[in-house]
Amino acid sequence: MSPANLIYVCDGMGSVFDSQVVSSLQSIYDKNVFNEIFMLLGVRNKEEEDNFKINYNHLKFKTVTYKTYPNYPVFNSLSHFSLNKAFKKLDGLDMNITLFHTRGEMSACHLMNILDKIYHKNILADVRGASVEEIEEFYYSNGLLKSLKIKNSRNAVKNLSNIKTISVVSDSLKKYLIENFNIIDRSLFVTPCLAGSGFIYNTVRRYEIRRELNLNDEDTLIIFASGGTAAWQNNEIILRFAEKDFKVLNLSKKEIRNNNIINMFVDYSEIPAYLNAADAAVIWRDKSIVNKVASPVKFSEYICCGLPVIANSSVDMITEYLTNYDCGILIDNFDEINVSNLTKLKQKDRKKISESAIKNFGIETVVDKYLKIYSSIINL
Repeated sequence: MSPANLIYVCDGMGSVFDSQVVSSLQSIYDKNVFNEIFMLLGVRNKEEEDNFKINYNHLKFKTVTYKTYPNYPVFNSLSHFSLNKAFKKLDGLDMNITLFHTRGEMSACHLMNILDKIYHKNILADVRGASVEEIEEFYYSNGLLKSLKIKNSRNAVKNLSNIKTISVVSDSLKKYLIENFNIIDRSLFVTPCLAGSGFIYNTVRRYEIRRELNLNDEDTLIIFASGGTAAWQNNEIILRFAEKDFKVLNLSKKEIRNNNIINMFVDYSEIPAYLNAADAAVIWRDKSIVNKVASPVKFSEYICCGLPVIANSSVDMITEYLTNYDCGILIDNFDEINVSNLTKLKQKDRKKISESAIKNFGIETVVDKYLKIYSSIINL
């Protein structure tokens, strides 16, 4: 065990909370490479804090909650105060041998405001996407509030140039930060969104769920899964499949009515079983910088379960992976979808797709990448 400590700062309980943060921290804890591991979790209110304590009371690493505030410049001082208050609960921790992993550039910006400058070199900023453009494209509010939110996010991204080590989810996001914010190439490491250990190909669960859904062996089931209803998810695309008379399993909170669509929203632990039951998955995103630089969690989960993926060419990482590993269909004209090419997808070797995907996006692979980055920052 290393004498070093890890503090993971996660500003909010998003839809990928348990699939990304908890899974990776549990894996790191089990590897016994840190003396102490703490997660500082931002919550908006008492209800979120209580829900966290109820649903995640099994965690092996230590957690401290702190109050988060809206992403506007006027709230920055409150965010700094709240985060600093959480740090005081870690009194006695030697900051000289502590690594600080922040999920998102905003958390990194707040952290740099409360830490002594000498410790800034121990920060790993984990950048998940093009946050400024995300607000520009998908945030609906009055012009003043939107401009203030954009300003705050832009300043947080610019602050990355003051951070020695940065993780990004895709090569395209790395290129975006270099070209638009003058981030130095050698500061950037690529670690894609991971799939948890339960996301593997399982023939037993496949047939169990297909029986539950009253599907015959000949039936082709296309799956669309989403933890949220964000505009970039393009939930409505599944209607196009249903109208072509394909059966679609819609695992999302957004119900879409059609005789060929099965609407369900299951517990996260059950998602792998339903992915196994399907024959193909769909990810369809609009052309935008937000999607171009993304590493969708659902893509990692789909292919780790051996699912061939139907996608358009809006996400660079998906386009590259499907091309290199021949595990799906890339189209930009939806009319190209037909029984023939879906039949070809059903003939793909699901076990082989799963094995290759786990080597690229499985939790052990991604956690090992993080550990190598950690070792470049602090002696483990």
